[in-house]
Amino acid sequence: MQDDRGLKRLLSFSWIYELFQNLVGAGKAHRWLAENCLRLKGGERVVDVGCGTGNFRKALPRDIEYVGFDISEKYIAKARHTFSQNGTFLVGTAADFLPDPDPRLCGADLVICMGLLHHLNDEETLQVFKLADKILRPGGRLVCWEPTFLIHQSPISRWIIGRDRGRNVRTEPEWKAIAARIFPNVSTSIVTGLVRVPYVHIIIECEKEA
Repeated sequence: MQDDRGLKRLLSFSWIYELFQNLVGAGKAHRWLAENCLRLKGGERVVDVGCGTGNFRKALPRDIEYVGFDISEKYIAKARHTFSQNGTFLVGTAADFLPDPDPRLCGADLVICMGLLHHLNDEETLQVFKLADKILRPGGRLVCWEPTFLIHQSPISRWIIGRDRGRNVRTEPEWKAIAARIFPNVSTSIVTGLVRVPYVHIIIECEKEA
């Protein structure tokens, strides 16, 4: 579920969404995540679920095979314009691709999901995990980056996260539990200070059995 009431509706416009991302320092966060969590060496096939306008592509090596998809036709149009030579962009959701995945998604070495799952209910989130499991090669990984609530958290951080457009922010145990319904190997890490606002994020890493 996503809250698009009031000013939040403006984020449906691709240029406003990108401006907001730049203001909070998403580019720096993406580079940190790429260097410290994704561990790409080049030549891999990477699928970006809920890729938005494709900005995460900037943080990834140029010599990968990148495929992103998103439900927003406006976001995908912007991504195709910006990264026409550096990626393939499709319109759709995990549910759309799950029954018969596009061949360009299959055999992925890495599936990434950056800030999407807290917009989805449990059923929709499980569809993302199921699709990742279906398109990953044996030994491949799914890495997700999401806001999270802590048992003990500063009031301002909890207040800001509680007003995110995504209405399904989960606690660390809840994130681990839903991922473990599909993947037997799940690890999580809590990180702070990745963006310019007091957000707490969780990195969820799932590995498909070899």
